[in-house]
Amino acid sequence: MTKNQIAVLAQKYTQRIKALDLAISKLNHALINATDQFTLEIMRAEYSNKLDSLSIDKEYRVAFVGGGWNTTKATNDEDALKFAKAEWNSKTLKVSAVFLSESIPNNF
Repeated sequence: MTKNQIAVLAQKYTQRIKALDLAISKLNHALINATDQFTLEIMRAEYSNKLDSLSIDKEYRVAFVGGGWNTTKATNDEDALKFAKAEWNSKTLKVSAVFLSESIPNNF
């Protein structure tokens, strides 16, 4: 994901977490089914985990012109490419692309 995509997702997750916090607080003040509150708390935890995962390093596969690969870690696509080029680009070796390790294309 790009930095912009991460920022958009972070904003959406934050809005959903705030809405769930409000709903949970209202349920705490009413005598409502505990199952509903539990479900909302699970949803909140899921969004919190997703929000946290946006800011952690992920493994990227680095592809080289002419073949070969290596890995680098970064939080987003732009940084992964920047780190890979800084580490491996030379007169004889050129980085051609980076892919999140979980989403490597078939023709890699």
